[in-house]
Amino acid sequence: MKSESIYIDRSKKVPVLKLNRPNKRNALNLEMWEAFISHLEYASKDESINVLVISGEDSNFSAGADIGEMKQVFLDQEIPSKIASVTRLAQKKLYEFCKPTIAMIRGSCVGGGCGIALCCDFRFGDETIKMGITPGNIGLVYSLADTKRLVQAVGISCAKDILFTGRLLESDECKETGLIDRVFPQNKLEENVFDYVDKISKTSTYSQRSNKKILNLISNGIYDDNEETREMFLRAFEGGDFKKGLDSFLKGKKPDFS
Repeated sequence: MKSESIYIDRSKKVPVLKLNRPNKRNALNLEMWEAFISHLEYASKDESINVLVISGEDSNFSAGADIGEMKQVFLDQEIPSKIASVTRLAQKKLYEFCKPTIAMIRGSCVGGGCGIALCCDFRFGDETIKMGITPGNIGLVYSLADTKRLVQAVGISCAKDILFTGRLLESDECKETGLIDRVFPQNKLEENVFDYVDKISKTSTYSQRSNKKILNLISNGIYDDNEETREMFLRAFEGGDFKKGLDSFLKGKKPDFS
């Protein structure tokens, strides 16, 4: 096991960005959020990573904020502002990440861990998951950006239930509410995530990244074309992927976009 609080695990057929504080159920502290930003910047340029999979070391995704670190708030009033700023930047970079993203979730996925998962394009989990957002249990407030993503995933009524009660949802209810996209048997999660990565990797990178930008614009309430979206649409007709894809289609073959 690596000593870094976050690292890229390359031991399997798909690289996985891992939250790595298993003795703390991968609770998130300021150092981890800062490292998370650095790893996202690295992964965006790493050509061996077609889809960014994020997981937790061992049997949990993340228990959320490191409560031990939060005790320092009473000693230094600048700490909340710094944590909030770094967390907001990390989540923004993940939400806007240029490549498709998948949260591969086992065990606890709470608070900030749930915030990371909601920034991903897909959330796949196994039957052990327990997900929740619990600031109300310690007298804190969930940020507007986090709350917006929660509402987009589960709807306003369910978001109120999750936030007002601070309860944890198990796998069946997570799937039913939309908090998670797919649930697999405990020993089949990684296999199914990696198979899905393989399916995505066979399609055009240009199409993936352009479509993701457009979908994010729609999620943010922008429905009219702008100069960037028009350019993305028209540039596709001049690109090598379109030529390759069209030629393969006319020949009755599957295109190779690698």
